[in-house]
Amino acid sequence: MEAKVFYITKSSNTSADTLLAVGFASLLGYIYREIYGTDDGIFIQDAGPYYEITLPLPIDTCNLPRLRDMPVLLPLDSEKQREKQGKKGKGEKLDGFNYDTEIDKSKSHRERVKNLSPHLQTADARLRREPGLEEIIPDEPDTRLAHYQAISQMKIASSFNELALRWRELTEEQIQLHIDLLFKLFSNPDNDVTEAETTWQNLAREQKIPGKVRVTALQIVNPTAGKGANRTKASELAVGNQESFWILELLKFKGFMDTTAPLVIKESKDRKIYVLQPKRIELNKLQYMMREFRAVFWSTSAIRLDIVASLRLTQIFVKHYQTLYRHHKRRQSLSSIAHGFEVTFYKDMGSAYATMNIASINLPAWLHDMDSQENVKAAEALLEEHLEIIQHIRNSKEKDLISQRESEKNPKRWIRQLSYKGLEILIMHDQTSNGDLTEVIQSKGFQHIADAIRRSTVFAQYRRSQFDDRTYEVRYGLGQELMRKARYNKEFLIALSQFLFEYDAETAQEDEKAVKDIANKVGRIRPLTPQDRVARSLRYMTSEDDLKEVVALVDNHGSELVGSLLVAFGYSFKGASNATSDKPGEVVGLSTAE
Repeated sequence: MEAKVFYITKSSNTSADTLLAVGFASLLGYIYREIYGTDDGIFIQDAGPYYEITLPLPIDTCNLPRLRDMPVLLPLDSEKQREKQGKKGKGEKLDGFNYDTEIDKSKSHRERVKNLSPHLQTADARLRREPGLEEIIPDEPDTRLAHYQAISQMKIASSFNELALRWRELTEEQIQLHIDLLFKLFSNPDNDVTEAETTWQNLAREQKIPGKVRVTALQIVNPTAGKGANRTKASELAVGNQESFWILELLKFKGFMDTTAPLVIKESKDRKIYVLQPKRIELNKLQYMMREFRAVFWSTSAIRLDIVASLRLTQIFVKHYQTLYRHHKRRQSLSSIAHGFEVTFYKDMGSAYATMNIASINLPAWLHDMDSQENVKAAEALLEEHLEIIQHIRNSKEKDLISQRESEKNPKRWIRQLSYKGLEILIMHDQTSNGDLTEVIQSKGFQHIADAIRRSTVFAQYRRSQFDDRTYEVRYGLGQELMRKARYNKEFLIALSQFLFEYDAETAQEDEKAVKDIANKVGRIRPLTPQDRVARSLRYMTSEDDLKEVVALVDNHGSELVGSLLVAFGYSFKGASNATSDKPGEVVGLSTAE
């Protein structure tokens, strides 16, 4: 049989389908490379009800290369598993992934990292391949170690090894017959697995191949296949494991090695497994990006893991973009190559793990169109800003971020806010927006009133807590008040007008005090200069035109949108997206020239 297009039906509509598609694509990649000397141009595409795998040139199952040494799966080779193998009378030699050695290598690597400078002990340093890491990066443990740790700790090593060894024990002729069977199974969008199982059973009888046609569908690669999880209601007293065609389970584990990132949640034994969901991506690019992603995606708390996963993968993509620019190669947008991640949360129940939740995490839709080196650098800076903010949230109860500032022991430690510029990019480049937000956020009146909100809230709070500056009242709850009123145009404009009245009255009062104080010192009354305002941390009043512009925006776009944006921009700091200084003028970054 000759073919260059294959179809993998989404039979479960979970990450199990993705693992099967990537696993089979990896198998094709090896065969294609043996025939044509390259695996470039092999694409995996989400075609709705199925995944489509396309090859640049066809493969003929009648003219396959030697496949006996094809590395489909390496069994987990540890002292414990060798002992189990010996007890079964199969000898103690597994010749697989040397688990014990890699664990020792990982421990040794961690000790070396601990001896480095603190700034080199971060995922960001690893991503940038800082010069101080050049010596230890080559000595990192095998990138597949986390996968084998998951297999071991979820107590399925024996079942996994059975699958890996079943394939390894096939003869060259049998392997080629199995490849032909898979080609026929995946040659049609409606995969007839029942017919394939019947064909295999006949083949097994003829070739005297041991083993059952169906094996337990392990939960690590079939998140919804736990005991009873596939039943709509209990129909018997004892609900057993779900089963599946053994070759498909083997391919799912192959995909598991290529397209997943398994991690233990920090300070617990619970696990999360992140599976990249392809949209249209080249096989070798997927494998490369996931290897790089796993190297910089480190364990942390549950909520933060989900946020960081999306940002880290995007960083890898942007880094890849820079390489493409250097080599003048064709480029794709991130949203065109992947949907994001499917994440499965496994709860440690002591004797086993149970699937507790399956969720989807999308990739950022707010990146620049990376059509120039400048935009690539801007995207990189914005991602770094987001990660910087996330990594500085130290409260373990991350659901209540507002209370974190109050619970910090060091009052001088200030949690970074998203920059005004970063927020502007988020809004303007959100690919899901209707494209009319630029008029709102670039309006001078909008910007001036957002600045007034900022100076009455986060900036005033910052000045009071850090420098005991009580020049202006801190308007606690202003953002919540405006958001509550934003549902109705009239109520929102009344609330905003009330705030601006109080804001301008307080500003004029402090200006008056400053003029009198200066007059007492210099012996004459003179107008305040910009230098006076900076020296005394005085703010500017809003104008009649500012309010007119915002009223017009509310008429055109509605108070819910304009009000939400005003509050969001008002509570962000106004500065460069890479500002990380702890100096007051740079942390909040408020311009006094407006």
